[in-house]
Amino acid sequence: MMLKRVCAIPLGIICLAGAQEHFEVKSVVHPVVAKLAPPKLVGGLSDTAFAVSTTSAKASKHVQLGIAYLNAPWDFEAYRHFCAAAQADPDCLMAYWGITMSLAGRNHEFRRQRKAAIERMVILLEAKKGVPLEQGYAYAAARLITDGVRSSGEAFQAVARQFPNDVQSRLLGNFLTRDGFDGNGEPRIGQQRASDSLKKMVEENPDNLSVISFWVTSQSESPLKGEKLRADVLPYARKLVEKQPESPIFHLVLTHVEAKCGNAALALAACQKAIDFYENYMNAEGVSRYDCDGWVRAKIYQANLYTVLGHYEKSLPVTEELASLKVDPERVFSRGASLLMWEGRTMGARLTMGRSSREEWSAAQKQLEALSDEEWHEDKSFAAVYRDNLAFYFGVRKALAANDFKVAEGLFGLLIQHAQSLEGMKDAVAKTSSYSDWVRARDTMGVAVLELRGMLAMQNEGASRLGAINYIKGAVERQGSPTNLLPAAIDYPMQARLGAFYLALGEPGKAALAYREGLDFRPNHVSVLEGYRNALIKLDRKDTAEQIQKRIELIKD
Repeated sequence: MMLKRVCAIPLGIICLAGAQEHFEVKSVVHPVVAKLAPPKLVGGLSDTAFAVSTTSAKASKHVQLGIAYLNAPWDFEAYRHFCAAAQADPDCLMAYWGITMSLAGRNHEFRRQRKAAIERMVILLEAKKGVPLEQGYAYAAARLITDGVRSSGEAFQAVARQFPNDVQSRLLGNFLTRDGFDGNGEPRIGQQRASDSLKKMVEENPDNLSVISFWVTSQSESPLKGEKLRADVLPYARKLVEKQPESPIFHLVLTHVEAKCGNAALALAACQKAIDFYENYMNAEGVSRYDCDGWVRAKIYQANLYTVLGHYEKSLPVTEELASLKVDPERVFSRGASLLMWEGRTMGARLTMGRSSREEWSAAQKQLEALSDEEWHEDKSFAAVYRDNLAFYFGVRKALAANDFKVAEGLFGLLIQHAQSLEGMKDAVAKTSSYSDWVRARDTMGVAVLELRGMLAMQNEGASRLGAINYIKGAVERQGSPTNLLPAAIDYPMQARLGAFYLALGEPGKAALAYREGLDFRPNHVSVLEGYRNALIKLDRKDTAEQIQKRIELIKD
């Protein structure tokens, strides 16, 4: 049955394959990878048995390691191993399947190599290379290209039903059929089904790195509350680094989970290990930060965690470093460069959104100007538009602090224009490698604009002033949960802004409730705890306020 379905691959893909009459393996190996030494054949990573159809033992080992890195998730290292497998055996079907899967996005700098790998995979599939299990994998990968993520997931599920002992197809079938969460943060049907299936797999395979990794990464991307993460996910995130103590990606995953659980100090320790191991890896392998986006993510997290712990000043050297890093114009479309320009260079400014002095806001604007427009590569990247949005945000904040409301209104109008410009770039950005970065930037500015509307409304009297609360409540509803191994784009929860407004209106009871809800969203964030303490003092709940103060001191130590 599977072989018949394999042969039903849409003709568009097969026609592409016809162009490969004189195939050369180098067509699937990007020059960046070709310049590196072959990836090391290390042990201990691959614990999901997969018998690869190949005449080369080396190719088999590289495929197995490629799958392990794909599951980790570390796509660049997975790609390197699959390239090495293709070089060892140009007829290894799973090598090209792996390249296709590890280069899943369309508009990145490796897209030509991805296209060549897809073509080669289909040619080998047509030639009946590989065993039925591998052919099913290739068919499912082809469906990813022709019909999209869910269709591919259903194809992997079909493979899993035909080969019930195959763990990898079950993992991919679950992963690719998820359908996210509704507006209330509740899982949709496909999401719940995938989560239940993964949980069962973890119970059946409690020591399998690939299964654990899929479980941890999928659950850590969900809007689960801290207590649920602590009970169901954190023990497995810690198990990953126990089993692979020198794995940078597993330490980064642990950072993400510890942070979402409110364990910022433990997250910072894991983050430092991730940074150290990534830097060791880059030095040993000759890999640049353009191809090591995990290092960029870890540095971003490091700055965030210092601020969460109440040590904003310690974040400054990190954000200054990120803001000053230049990007090779030839590597603008790499994942690391895109992440650096959109997230790394703006991190310091975004952390300063929670500060309260004009001097700090001016410093944030200056940091955004650390590099010239030329260094933002405006001919290739739209990140500078995001930079300009943030600069106008601070202009409004400074004018409000100076009680210059007319200037604040004028700057806010300009910010709206820039935010609309950012919003209008959707189609253009979709053709680049930065779409996910743009989505996050757009959503961040959506929250920031509502926050500023509330601040402006607070300057009015009567009903207009009370309307400020509705704007901030809108910002609360729009803020998202930390995903993609990154901290929240705005480190403080909008509930904290709501709490501050209620305190200004002389309603400490509502303020305390808002801060408490903010702590559910950002557990143990020191600035939120300080606001909560202040509200409790206003309510004359001194004993509880003292307990919160002790908690603050314990966290900051």
